[in-house]
Amino acid sequence: MSMFNVLVVGQTGCGKSSVVNMLAGESRAPTSHDLSHCTKHWVEYAIPVDGHSFQVFDTIGFLEPGLDTKGYTEAIADTYLAIDTLRQRGGIDLLLYCVRDEEIEKMKGHYRLFHEVFCDEEVPVALVVTSRGISHKAYKAIFRSHKIACVDYVCANIASTPGRSNSAADTESQKAIKELLVKCCDAGPNPRSTLQQLWRRVQKLVGTDQSHRSLKRNEVSALLTRRCKMQQEVVEQLLTALNLQSPSSRLHRAPYAGAATRNLPSSENGASTRDEQVSDARPSSGSQLHSVVDSTSLHSRSDS
Repeated sequence: MSMFNVLVVGQTGCGKSSVVNMLAGESRAPTSHDLSHCTKHWVEYAIPVDGHSFQVFDTIGFLEPGLDTKGYTEAIADTYLAIDTLRQRGGIDLLLYCVRDEEIEKMKGHYRLFHEVFCDEEVPVALVVTSRGISHKAYKAIFRSHKIACVDYVCANIASTPGRSNSAADTESQKAIKELLVKCCDAGPNPRSTLQQLWRRVQKLVGTDQSHRSLKRNEVSALLTRRCKMQQEVVEQLLTALNLQSPSSRLHRAPYAGAATRNLPSSENGASTRDEQVSDARPSSGSQLHSVVDSTSLHSRSDS
């Protein structure tokens, strides 16, 4: 059976673990309604959805680096450990980015960190807006204005305080998130422009395609500074947290998996952690995108 690897990322308190629980249809991932880390390190859950098998990786939420630089770099480094584990298994099928409405304007740097620095840019990105402030359709223009490329997005009802859950809205959100997951994982890699696709093919023909290659320390540093707009002090601490102290150190990026066929062991409750070893798997090809919700094709490489 095809197993889809899904990485769930987002800031602390954005509702990542609640999204995981909605997918599972039960409470598996610990949640919190304050800014404390309810997920201490990445955890994976085997979750079946509509005949598909998903291995969902719930990662540590992160605060802005200016609020807690040490905690921030440790959270990002732990998320990279999950990404590197997925790389060794064959790659990632979907990067599921959860974001609150009020955090969208500030998410571009982290989007680029996960999508461009840690992953091959062909890994599909889907967004879950967990605290809708405007109409669903209006987000399409907002993501475009911030150059956030996603294959699809949904708005979900994630209660910000205990006791304010709405069962009807929760059911609708659960359905929307499940449909998003299935459609995006069936879709294939992130769409590129015709010119970008042509250039990629030329690179492959002449043997210069470096999309899946590892990055040297100075290359990672340059990307964090230029593309992710990180302060140099934060960059240095993050490089240390990623064990990239030496100039010869390398960071390995995770490729798009393409729903490789995997036989994965799991614990009795369907969850396992970063300490558990799982055999490698090789990627296979994915299908084409047939999105039914508002989808966007916004790939951009400018440094703005």
